[in-house]
Amino acid sequence: MIFERSFDNLTSEDVALLNEYFCGYNYQSSAHTFLASYIWRNTHHLSWQIIGEYLCLAGRGDMEDEQVYFMSFPLTRTGTYEADKLRRTIMEAKRIFAERNQTLEISLIPGQMLPLLAAALGEDGYELERCRDDDDYIYLKEDLISLSGRRYHQKKNHLNFFLRNYQYVYEEATPDMKDEIWEYIQSKNEYKMGETPEEWKEILEMENVAINELLNFIGKGILCGVIRIGGEIVAVTIGEFARPDKEMVLVHVEKADDRIRGLYQAINNEFCKRLPEETIYVNREEDMGLETLRQTKLSYRPHFMNEKFSAIVK
Repeated sequence: MIFERSFDNLTSEDVALLNEYFCGYNYQSSAHTFLASYIWRNTHHLSWQIIGEYLCLAGRGDMEDEQVYFMSFPLTRTGTYEADKLRRTIMEAKRIFAERNQTLEISLIPGQMLPLLAAALGEDGYELERCRDDDDYIYLKEDLISLSGRRYHQKKNHLNFFLRNYQYVYEEATPDMKDEIWEYIQSKNEYKMGETPEEWKEILEMENVAINELLNFIGKGILCGVIRIGGEIVAVTIGEFARPDKEMVLVHVEKADDRIRGLYQAINNEFCKRLPEETIYVNREEDMGLETLRQTKLSYRPHFMNEKFSAIVK
């Protein structure tokens, strides 16, 4: 742990404070919520510290025998950034990292934050790298509901096939369904594991840890729905609103039996139809560089990509 606080043993006051920072700016990023950080806290060894005016989050990645730390872009509580204050925060974080013999790498920087970074550090104050694998795919809710037009022709055909051939029920999840949903996810991953490329297996294992944490929040603010056929769960989706204004929803988990034609389209469609009127965008997160997942996400025709970058502070 490189910063003062972990995400364990948080008080209600801690959670309220952290949420003020996570909700203090429209990052449009699946990584920039309290819940997204909390469920990955152990996998990524997350820690946090308020430095000056901003909240700094750090994580650790283990590479062979080396531990490498990284930091997210500092979060504001006020909705604004001031270049001088941001610079002081970043330089203090750099000093803390240097005490651990670590170079300060700021990761998962949304593209719209780059002018703020340049204003704080100057164009020559950092080395920038594009991180395509971490881009968020952001769609219009209405597109995912209507699936209208030639670009969605195949998706609509799959959905219509499912609607014609299956009797199903969509349910909003309740806390007492947690164990049943978890059993379904484990069983799906078990049969998928046998046909999963090696580079996916570690991701699936880490994802399982995060999903198990996420299920503890059913009934406590997350959005979760399931499709049942013959009483059995065959698909599940889990998300949350990015900010209190509900303009964007983040889809953290979507699992379905891909042996049932149109089921993925159905769970996506049913979930989106139940979102409130004020929700405009659906953020379906990144593809992690996995080619099959990338093609699937592109096939839904994102409205825009929230591009991500990393920066090494000189």
